[in-house]
Amino acid sequence: MDIKLPEASKIKVIATDLDGTLLNSKGRVSERNKTVIRKILEKYPDIHFVIASGRGRPATMRVRQDIGIMDRPNTESILCNGCIIYDSCGNILYQELLPNDLILKIHKIVPSLSESCFEYTSGDDAIFFKEKWSKFAHEMYDEQTITEDMDEFSKKIEANETKINKVCFMVSKPSEINEIVEALDNLKKEYNMELSYTTPIFIEYMPSNINKGSGLIHLMNILNVKKEEIIAFGDGGNDFEFLQNAGWPVAMANANEKLKSYACLITKSNEEDGVADLLEKIFLKEELMN
Repeated sequence: MDIKLPEASKIKVIATDLDGTLLNSKGRVSERNKTVIRKILEKYPDIHFVIASGRGRPATMRVRQDIGIMDRPNTESILCNGCIIYDSCGNILYQELLPNDLILKIHKIVPSLSESCFEYTSGDDAIFFKEKWSKFAHEMYDEQTITEDMDEFSKKIEANETKINKVCFMVSKPSEINEIVEALDNLKKEYNMELSYTTPIFIEYMPSNINKGSGLIHLMNILNVKKEEIIAFGDGGNDFEFLQNAGWPVAMANANEKLKSYACLITKSNEEDGVADLLEKIFLKEELMN
């Protein structure tokens, strides 16, 4: 089916997920994606380029550097799956937190459940309770990780010395996820937590009604832009609400079928520079013709 592309002049925000979308299987931005995005941002200085990810802010710094937007205005980010919105300079524009008493209750359950639990403190540090998982997240995702003793960290929570945006579990096999979900089901209902299945072996518990989509809505209000002025790219289960709140939702070829069925456009896979491929057709048409 021939679907009309949006007019470049009517798009004010380009928003993209990272893993499985803008990034390739090596977790890097391809040369083509870098080149196309840089050309667009140079040609359209007023356009907003927004990274939307489950990651914390430190884990997005290499991406920002690769694209060349470290010092560029209009490069906000929706991180921790919508828990935090940052401006271009890293100042927090919006934030949602989990209650401290909930975190303490989770800490009482977790030791007998899984050693893979970790938590984000205001979007910056990823707090792990086992060194091997901390090392893995730092090496694999560039997260700024800190390994803490859970009892000692609980004391900081009790003393209100730190705040938590979300609690995550990264496990070895999918069956372990089911055990965690069952064990935390009562707390999820009591506190009306949002549960996000990022991958079959990775889940996140966040404040009620928080996701990338809610983050996009908050950013729309902050920037005073309309839904139809946003194009958004995603591939995973945690991108559904995100694309739902964009006027031009784009699914990658490697996206799950639910996301593809909702998207108005499907581009090439993340391994084939799908983000660049579509953006080039919208914003750099003249260059393609030459």
